[in-house]
Amino acid sequence: MRIAIYWEQESWGGVDTHLLELLSNWPDPVDEFVLFYNVGNQGFERVRPYLERLRHVRCIGVLSCSHNELVRRFRTAPGYRFFLRYLIYGLRPLTFLMMARRLKRVFTEAGRFDLLLSDNGGYPGSLGCISALVAATQAGIGARVLLVHHEATRPAPFMGWFERYVDHVVTTQASVVACVSDATRQSLLERRTLDSHLVRFRIIHHGIVATTEAVERVDLRRLAGAAEDDLLIGIAGRVEAYKGHEDLIFALARLDAGARRRLKLLVIGTGEPEEQARLERLAVQMGVRDRVAFLGYCPGRPADFIAQLDLLVVATRGFEGFGLTILEAMQVGTPVLATRIGAIPEFVDESTGWLVAPGSPQELAEALNDFMRQRQEWQQRTARAQDRAKRLGSLMVREYHRLLAEAVALNS
Repeated sequence: MRIAIYWEQESWGGVDTHLLELLSNWPDPVDEFVLFYNVGNQGFERVRPYLERLRHVRCIGVLSCSHNELVRRFRTAPGYRFFLRYLIYGLRPLTFLMMARRLKRVFTEAGRFDLLLSDNGGYPGSLGCISALVAATQAGIGARVLLVHHEATRPAPFMGWFERYVDHVVTTQASVVACVSDATRQSLLERRTLDSHLVRFRIIHHGIVATTEAVERVDLRRLAGAAEDDLLIGIAGRVEAYKGHEDLIFALARLDAGARRRLKLLVIGTGEPEEQARLERLAVQMGVRDRVAFLGYCPGRPADFIAQLDLLVVATRGFEGFGLTILEAMQVGTPVLATRIGAIPEFVDESTGWLVAPGSPQELAEALNDFMRQRQEWQQRTARAQDRAKRLGSLMVREYHRLLAEAVALNS
């Protein structure tokens, strides 16, 4: 098969890790991939060194004009808050069609394809990935798969007619809609107007086959200034309010002084500067600033630094489409403490990790105390988690290969 992938996003995260894992372990050496990515895609820049090693993958940058891309370009421009923001919002239907026209030309110039895989984050996301479905249809690409990683949002205000059109495009022009979890699929059915009788849904959980040798490796203990006997507790990903960083800071403050001295909380990742500044002030106010290190973005694959942690914490209070960092921790043998939300309970339970209610610093604190007291029991959970991660890894790549082959057969 000759496969086109369209991938549009602004920041880095689980989508780029998943795509790299899929391409690095693709089972059919005859298949050829052309990866089209939006210029300015931070996730692509993060995995570029690894993609350049793959002989069956060619990468082509595309200048996007989708809604999110215009917001990214102009949000610091004078007048954005009072005029440009609303103008760009109102132009969503026009930019959607312009992007479809641009991608049709790009796909056509790149030659014949058997299938398009449109790799989307949340739904409908930046809309560029939905435009790619229209472009692929017009360019004569018979099979078209939309991959959704996160939750669906409800229709935007004053754009109901356009949002229904977007859902109609997916219903009629996507051969298959692949979801990384049942929680993601449920959000699509509950919040959108996709016709469940016409859309072929397929759920394929994430998986990790093996870690790739790091291009650049970071020593977290040295970077954080942690002592040799400190237990490294990490929370990794975008620094955003719904990720629950503040709940973990509150939990740390609830521990007695002796327990706090044993832990070093590492906040790994970047986000809005205002949110990080707020968290730093919160750590000061709660008296735990010396036990928290804000490390920012760490280069390399997440598994490379997750393996250095004594415990990975995922404290998400909002929706979690899958939780790829959890799977990476399971694969490298790092214990997991996570919230019981979204797709997480689909692959983590009390036999492989520790689950707490979202937004509960008290339960997080109790779990941290248990982790320090019952290290051997937590390691037993981790061993079972590694077995589960191994099964998911071997299954994921195989299932995507079958899915794309089946989509091509449906449209032959």
